[in-house]
Amino acid sequence: MSSQNVFASFLELQKTRLAVSSVQAYERDLRDFATWFAQTNGQELGPQAVTSIDMREYQSWLQTVAGRKPQTVNRRLLVIRMWLAWCQEQGIIGRLPGMPRPVREQKAAPKALERVEQNRLLREVERRGSTRDLALVRLLLGAGLRISEAVGLRREDVTMGERSGYVVVSQGKGNKRREVPLPAETRKVLKVWLDEHPGGPWLFPGRTERHLTARQAQKMLAQLAVFARVEVTPHGLRHTAATNMLSSGADLVTVAEILGHESLDTTARYTKPSARKMAEVVEKGEV
Repeated sequence: MSSQNVFASFLELQKTRLAVSSVQAYERDLRDFATWFAQTNGQELGPQAVTSIDMREYQSWLQTVAGRKPQTVNRRLLVIRMWLAWCQEQGIIGRLPGMPRPVREQKAAPKALERVEQNRLLREVERRGSTRDLALVRLLLGAGLRISEAVGLRREDVTMGERSGYVVVSQGKGNKRREVPLPAETRKVLKVWLDEHPGGPWLFPGRTERHLTARQAQKMLAQLAVFARVEVTPHGLRHTAATNMLSSGADLVTVAEILGHESLDTTARYTKPSARKMAEVVEKGEV
């Protein structure tokens, strides 16, 4: 059976499962593989002729010659494997050829706000938000708490003196307790908020007897971010806090403890340079 006929039967089956656009993408991927196979091996593609060497070579060709991104390379090889698995089910081939490992893409550093963006956001929170909003944003940005940890704080979890302060996160990720120190500006805003606090056990009370929900906090931040002309989420503020700490010279172990990370590898993501930073470096290094 020719590859064209096998493609047709395989793709007809996919039409019953997938959207038209997905089936068309599958077809393009398989046709491209057939063209590469014929040009490389000097023979028409047939499922019986595909070997593990072909799959490794095609993966390499997609990366180095065609310049495809890892996500695209992995998708194309997955489609080919699906086609070959279907051929095996139909009795056309006896066994599947070995497939290479998926291409891994280096993860970029989590998106953190630049200093000017942080200032714009804080300015708009001061102008348009409530004291509660400013206290919450400062807490996320200054101490790097998760949004669920921040909104779940009780008044008794906050301890502040003249020159220091901290919050106790009783149920962090993994149900672990930790004490997180508070920087000066965060302490200052929290003191103001506590003076205005309407009462009740929660540091950030919501509309009911419960605390502010994570969803309500996300909505508040999104509305203020529009005025500040920045794109940020509560988790983005946590990323920014971690980046600020590491940029100031803090060590990974200390920052990991503050953030409540179990693995240093998680914290180390924040040390990776941004695309903008890398571009600046190569520009300065060019002869």
